[in-house]
Amino acid sequence: MKNGELYFRTTDDVSLYVDICGQGRPLVLCHGWLFSSRCWEPVRAALARHFRLITFDLRSHGRSQKTFSGLTLPRLAEDMHEIIKGLGLQNVLLGGWSLGGPAVLAYWERYARERDVAGLLLLDTTTFPYGNKAWNSHPLRNFAVTDWNQTVRTYLADPEAFVRHFAAQCRSGGEIPEEQLDDMLAIIPQAAVTLYNDYLVRDWTTMLPTVSVPTLVMNSDNNIFPRGIEQGRQITALLPRGKFVEFEQAGHWLWSDQPEKFVKEVRAFADKH
Repeated sequence: MKNGELYFRTTDDVSLYVDICGQGRPLVLCHGWLFSSRCWEPVRAALARHFRLITFDLRSHGRSQKTFSGLTLPRLAEDMHEIIKGLGLQNVLLGGWSLGGPAVLAYWERYARERDVAGLLLLDTTTFPYGNKAWNSHPLRNFAVTDWNQTVRTYLADPEAFVRHFAAQCRSGGEIPEEQLDDMLAIIPQAAVTLYNDYLVRDWTTMLPTVSVPTLVMNSDNNIFPRGIEQGRQITALLPRGKFVEFEQAGHWLWSDQPEKFVKEVRAFADKH
């Protein structure tokens, strides 16, 4: 398996952009909604000094093929599985950010018995966005369908304004790199809405106690999850082998604000497990 960029063809004939760099234990990272694998750039070089880092663009996102097919979390999990198997990876650390967190849990639900994943990372995520748990900090908690419908109308009416605002909300400070914004604007808005609809209605909370591998949970209080730290603590409490790390004064895009801390915690987790 050589380092570099490649396009990976899935079993349902969708082309996914994949980037491989570094040497060592495989670390596969799944980005969140609208973003792309460029989101890992603030920590890419540092992680590649310690891991074989594999990042990819979700279907319909970034540099991957644009499609209306397979825009569900179980299909995203299947995409990750095909990449991991196709690259022959073992002893994998598999991480997901925001919407990518439930995609990772979908992977665990379906493929845990294959034992290719040895640890999970759940990065500033929630397990049921529409849910009514007191600790769920998603702005659409308690089945706020009317609010979501308004969000969709706003997005479809002016995609560029919506994307720029959303990207800025994900970071506590600083400019969003133009290449990342270009990737976010490349998504067909209707496809993005279709995927987010699937994310909203799936509840992964009850399966957390079944995750038998060590799991690193990272959260902050931010514009996307105002009570994210409490949310992360509650998620960690449901995991048999969970470890929680809070990020103070960091946005939803944790590692862009505190890259050194992020890399340090991921390395420590990997060294221990």
